[in-house]
Amino acid sequence: MTAHEEYVLAIDLGTSGAKIALVSVYGEVIGWDFEPVQLFLLPHGGAEQDPEEWWSSIVTASKRLLAKTLVPREGIVAVCAGTTGLGTIPVDRDGKCLMRAMTWLDSRGAPYVRQHVRGLINVEGYDVFRMLRWLRITGGAPTLSGKDLIGHCLYLKNEAPAIYERAYRLLDVIGYIDFRLTGEYVATADTQALSWVVDNRNLERLAYHDGLIKEFGLDREKLPPIRRCIDVIGTLRPGVADDLGLNRGVKVVAGGFDLPVAAVGSGAVEDFAPHISISTSSFLTVHVPYKKTDISHMIASLPCAIPNRYLLVAEQESAGGNLMFLRDKILYHGDALIDIEKPSDYFEALNEVAQSAPPGSNGVIYTPWLYGERAPVEDSWIRAGFHNLSLQNNRADMVRAVFEGVALNARWMFDPVEKFCGRRLGPINLVGGGANSNLWCQILADVLNRTIRQVENPIQAVARGAALIASVGMGYIGFSDTPQLIKFQASYEPDPANRELYDERFEIFVDLYRRNKSIYERLNRPRPQRA
Repeated sequence: MTAHEEYVLAIDLGTSGAKIALVSVYGEVIGWDFEPVQLFLLPHGGAEQDPEEWWSSIVTASKRLLAKTLVPREGIVAVCAGTTGLGTIPVDRDGKCLMRAMTWLDSRGAPYVRQHVRGLINVEGYDVFRMLRWLRITGGAPTLSGKDLIGHCLYLKNEAPAIYERAYRLLDVIGYIDFRLTGEYVATADTQALSWVVDNRNLERLAYHDGLIKEFGLDREKLPPIRRCIDVIGTLRPGVADDLGLNRGVKVVAGGFDLPVAAVGSGAVEDFAPHISISTSSFLTVHVPYKKTDISHMIASLPCAIPNRYLLVAEQESAGGNLMFLRDKILYHGDALIDIEKPSDYFEALNEVAQSAPPGSNGVIYTPWLYGERAPVEDSWIRAGFHNLSLQNNRADMVRAVFEGVALNARWMFDPVEKFCGRRLGPINLVGGGANSNLWCQILADVLNRTIRQVENPIQAVARGAALIASVGMGYIGFSDTPQLIKFQASYEPDPANRELYDERFEIFVDLYRRNKSIYERLNRPRPQRA
């Protein structure tokens, strides 16, 4: 068997479902399959998914893919996953889930976090002295939105104490998938750094910080051991291997959460090389050689998939999710009173519609904050909206405005990221489903005033990244090899004719937030319940 006959079964578990790909150890995507999963949105900020449905979707898509016989099954040498992060799954001693998973969108713990982090002297909602300690040790702090392990745990302890007490381990999404694959309880370094109880000042000795665990009232024994993303954590469980028809000796590499995994899959692994991923949410990331935090803009450099490196992270809460909302809730929602022919490819249809509108969308501006925002402001109350609509506007203006609104929000993140790095960044590698749109690529180039490089098979960035991480972990390649393994479909340069227009639109975009943020809070903050 030659090296080119060795492959990784790569798992990309996103919010919308499980994408399974066969990828060579050199990053070539051979084929893939997809199985959707449900998202349950609950009152007061709840957002859950069923871990059993995650697993069944992974198995179902894997079987369909492997049935295509695209590669010899004996050539599959590893399994590695990239998953959504910031989830919390309480499991018992047998690994059985005690409830549905609280996802990265779940903000029900926000009130308890806000109570916990306040003190006598507060800045941006945090006690100054405690904040300085968190930043020094972890590089960050619990999000006031409650959308992380601390928020989830405080919610469980206060609202579901029986579940919290019964929990043997509190797993993140990647930890749960790794357990189903191997039977081992682990947490990857990239995900557990976001628990804000890990001392990451020395990347060679990442460890839980007992003082912070005690401060947050967590139980140390409920937290799984930390492993590097490139570590081989075991082999496939015999039952899983037999079910899929794979060799029982197939290795499982730890993997990580989708953000740093996609960064590897984008090829932007060198210091200060940026990449943007546009999927349900959006991320702007840059690998950097130092630990640093900008709390005012909610960006920080944290441990990542590459050992002994940090990854600067800025997250946009809803990006491609805005197009899904437009598709499912407004344009093609199946209302019997509205007879609209449904195209076979919704996103291609939306892309085609948007192309008929001019830059600037005939004055329409869209703010893409469907579920609050994380960076460059952490604000759970802000919401999406179309602004400056008139009788002269049409559907094309509104659809293009969504594309432009996501790009304007990316620019809102990009400016503080460049200050964080102390230099002008570019070109930008673009991945995710949104990168399939040539129009969106050009809009991003124009709005950001940067060259956009459209990565080949951009929707496979997480799967490709997981495969490359497994390849590094098993000794086939080094991370320094990955930029040469990534191919680009096209490159997009900023159009100077649109510079003044988008500079003006950006100023208005930011001003819309500043002028309306108090109104959003009044509209969306839960009202106290009357006795």
